[in-house]
Amino acid sequence: MLKAVIVDDEKLVANFLKIQLESTGLVDVVYEFQKPSTALSEIPDVKPDVVFLDIEMPGMNGIELGTKLLGKCMDLEIIFVTAYNQYAIDAFKLNAIHYLLKPADEEDLRAALERIMVKRKYQPKAIQYEDLRIELLGHLKVLQNGQEVQLKWPTVKVEELFALMLLYRKHGIEKWQLTEKLWPNMELKKAEQNLYTSIHRLKKTLLTNGLHICIRNEKGKYFLDLPDCIIDIDEQRPFNKATLFGDKQYHWVEGLDN
Repeated sequence: MLKAVIVDDEKLVANFLKIQLESTGLVDVVYEFQKPSTALSEIPDVKPDVVFLDIEMPGMNGIELGTKLLGKCMDLEIIFVTAYNQYAIDAFKLNAIHYLLKPADEEDLRAALERIMVKRKYQPKAIQYEDLRIELLGHLKVLQNGQEVQLKWPTVKVEELFALMLLYRKHGIEKWQLTEKLWPNMELKKAEQNLYTSIHRLKKTLLTNGLHICIRNEKGKYFLDLPDCIIDIDEQRPFNKATLFGDKQYHWVEGLDN
């Protein structure tokens, strides 16, 4: 997975771009900077693969910042994300790998990331799932090497999202199904925003706990990649749906096929 940094003086814009990027499953955004001067001093120590730079920023614009960063980090990839297309020539003079106009859509972001992966001959590292076990009957537990991983969920919805995606891990689950099951009475746009935020938090929770479980999105359908992971419901079919997740009592469990 590529390691990325975002530099944009508008925090809300940076947060939304982070959600978009991480929903591709190709990149982990490790830092966001609002001040170009701070980004210039700290990015060389972070050593990201790619920096997403806004151009219109106070104090130092993105072209100037990109030039200085490349002077310090020769292998760094630069992608400009801006609302103004008049900077395109300057961006390509700087050898930026991509130039995106705001608001960037997921296809454009994915294409930009894939260009970096091709350029770097990126090959995802083989992830070892040795001795990873997940139990859903009577509780929700993740065990690694026989020891329970003490997951601290940021919200109850993030935990519920993980539970739901585990049940649909083999064939994936559509975005509309996720929003309908998790936020059935909420306006669609708000529910989708909640979903993107919850997916980001889930990814962060898993990574923080050393669980390299990949969440990927293919044309609006979400998958959990769990090769070689043992899940108790696969060992006990048919199982009693009433015992799923213990006392959580998720309303959508009743409609599941066993």
